[in-house]
Parts: sequence; structure tokens; C-alpha cells
Amino acid sequence: MRVKKAVVPAAGFGTRMLPITSVVPKELLPVCGRPVIQHVVQEAVAAGITEVILVLSEGKEAVADYFRPNKKLAEQLLRTGKHAELQQLERIWDMAKITVVYQQEQLGLGHAVLCAKDAVGNEPFAVLLGDCIIQSDDCGSFTKKLVEAFGSYDRSVVGVEPVDECLIQRYGIFEGAEFEDNVFHGKRVVEKPDPSQTDSNLAFCARYVFSPALFQQLENTQHGLHNEIQLTDAMQKLLETEGLNAVKLEGERFDVGDPKGLLYANLSMMEIHCGE
Repeated sequence: MRVKKAVVPAAGFGTRMLPITSVVPKELLPVCGRPVIQHVVQEAVAAGITEVILVLSEGKEAVADYFRPNKKLAEQLLRTGKHAELQQLERIWDMAKITVVYQQEQLGLGHAVLCAKDAVGNEPFAVLLGDCIIQSDDCGSFTKKLVEAFGSYDRSVVGVEPVDECLIQRYGIFEGAEFEDNVFHGKRVVEKPDPSQTDSNLAFCARYVFSPALFQQLENTQHGLHNEIQLTDAMQKLLETEGLNAVKLEGERFDVGDPKGLLYANLSMMEIHCGE
């Protein structure tokens, strides 16, 4: 079944980027002249996705407004002969169907994804975290690779990247065996383990493609630390019932949710000459 929808969790308060994020959502901060959210949505669209479901919290409506036509601005650009600028905006406005759902409480990534259940319906979907930009070595869409893997193996799939041992306890970790070049069959997933508790260094890298069965697993997942619903716990149940694969990223993930990450993304991506 074709993957046509993507869920982009973007409800967080951006506390690592205060004070600017008290008024400007972190997803609208610029990387190489474009807001982070545009990079994320473009990656989804390049994977063949036609509808992007933004999971927002109150006060972050500007994230969705960025993709909505601005009639007054369009008229002003026409009057002043700025046709190139208008065409650039129209490409953004026509990029994809944008649907908004709200996460009323900050109850974890799993809960944010679950908030999109009705908008997704009974079909497979991608998840792209709204504060991470992925740059593949081949300048292609990493989400497209996951979509293709989902289609080839008829199994939910997560993007992973190797991390240093000292960082393992900061990430969800995928344990599995490689059965094809950079493609792994899952044995277990675990959230932020001590390095002594796992023999894997493959960390989730903010991109996923799931079957709709994930929603049932999320609904049955108990609230854990900080009263949050962990996406990793639901993924483990999905692995046990349907199986779960992983595709290793050949490229780089930029965490733009903190000042150093945002600066690094801007400096690094300025040197990358990928086409639009």
C-alpha cells in the first residue's frame, strides 16, 4: 500500500532554544535561508507523500500558517513586480496538503503520534520529527528510502544511525541483524539503555514508516516516566507482532533543537551542493 501521509510532531515548547522560542517556534528557525519545517516537509514530499499532518500545541499555529497562502502578500508582490518571489512562495503553498491536529498535553512522542490517529486513518504513514533535518550522502530523501523499504518488505521500518558508545543512553536503540546492505531485521528496540545493556549502537534517527497497527499498540501502551507514552514501547510490541526493520542512514542528521545543532546545520549544509 502506498504511503501518502506523514505525521510531523511539532508540539514541543523548544525549551533548549529559549528565549527566542517563547515567541518563534523552533521549527521556523532558519537553516540556509529556509525554516526547519520546510526542509522536513520537502523530504516527505520527495518521498511521494501528499498530506502532512502537523501535530502542534496551542501557540504554534505559525508553523502551519507558513504553508498557507497569504493573499495580501501575494497581491503586494504582484503590484511591485516581484514575480520570482511570488513563485517561490507559491511553490511552498502548493507543496502538500497540510492538516493540523493538536496535542493538548506534553505526554511524550508516542502520545503526539497517537494524536494523529484519526487524521491518518487505516493506512501506513511516515513520521518525521520536526526538529531534525536529514541530509543523505546522495542528496536524496531518506524518508523515500524508508518508504521503499516498507513497500519491499511489507513491514514497518525505522531509520537508524551509528552513535558513539557514550551517547547510547541518550537515544532509542535498535538491535537486529543485517540481512541486506544497510537493511536490518529487528530483534529488540529499547529506549535510552545503559551501554552495558545492549550490544548495538544503532540509534533511531528521527524518521519512521509504520503500518496503522502502531496506533493500537500506542493505545495499549502504559504511561511511563514523566507520565509519557513512549513510542519505543509501542514499536517493541509492533516488532513482536508484525516485525520491524531498519535502514541505516548514509548521511547526516542535524538536531536543530538546540543552539549548537542549529549553528552546525547552517554551517554544514552551506557546504553541501544538493539540488532543490
